[in-house]
Amino acid sequence: MAGSLKRKSQALGSQISRKTKTARLSASPPAIESLPNDLLIEILAKVAASSYTDLVQAKLATKKFLEASSHNYIFQHASLENFHKLLWNNSTEFWSFMEKCNNNGNPETLYRKGMLEFFTHCREASGMTYLKMSAQKGYSEACYVYGIILYATSMEDEGVKFLKICEEKLGFKLAECRRRVKEFVRHLWVKNKISVQEKYSNDRRGCENVIKNCCKKNVRRIGWDWNDEDNYYGENTCEACKWNGEVLRFCNMLRTGSYDIMVGHL
Repeated sequence: MAGSLKRKSQALGSQISRKTKTARLSASPPAIESLPNDLLIEILAKVAASSYTDLVQAKLATKKFLEASSHNYIFQHASLENFHKLLWNNSTEFWSFMEKCNNNGNPETLYRKGMLEFFTHCREASGMTYLKMSAQKGYSEACYVYGIILYATSMEDEGVKFLKICEEKLGFKLAECRRRVKEFVRHLWVKNKISVQEKYSNDRRGCENVIKNCCKKNVRRIGWDWNDEDNYYGENTCEACKWNGEVLRFCNMLRTGSYDIMVGHL
């Protein structure tokens, strides 16, 4: 029964999403109009998770849609796939929507708010609060960035904990996460560039490998971009060198837009 209801919800959600691309959904199907409110909210939540733009259009379709679209559950699941296009506008409706999403614990909007606060507005405490809330909900990009910042500020153990959560969620494949973080940062005005502490940028003092220079030999390339392999460090690279390298590359990406670093920094 539950599976049947879920399939029906997904099918109707797709139907709404298609219809919202036309003017105001002027002829909403009776089947949708007659749905129980709880099911309509579930459907609109799926629309919101797919497209903020489609949700805005759905709200204009009928009074029932408008009323249902204000439910907290929808704000928890909304996705902002075109956030970078809306980032610097002055739409009070958009920023009000963002605030409602944050207040309802939406992990994606918490992450985006945290990135803005920390890197653009230079409000580090506020930014870390938002990033932590998103990371604690398991949002992979937040786990990655929050973990990097903690690690870079001498909270290595706590930072590694979140970085490993990110790894596990992505099946130990970080390349896609790096790409998404880099793509988002590309649309920010980065004023707050976290610095790399000397112990990470100098020779591998923290290296845990008993074979001298073994980790360095296992780093097979100077850097990576979005399509570089996930096993960049090599299977014999120790944890300390792996995460030191990750911090170095993230900090370089903030400065230059690229994760690549010079061999001399390894």
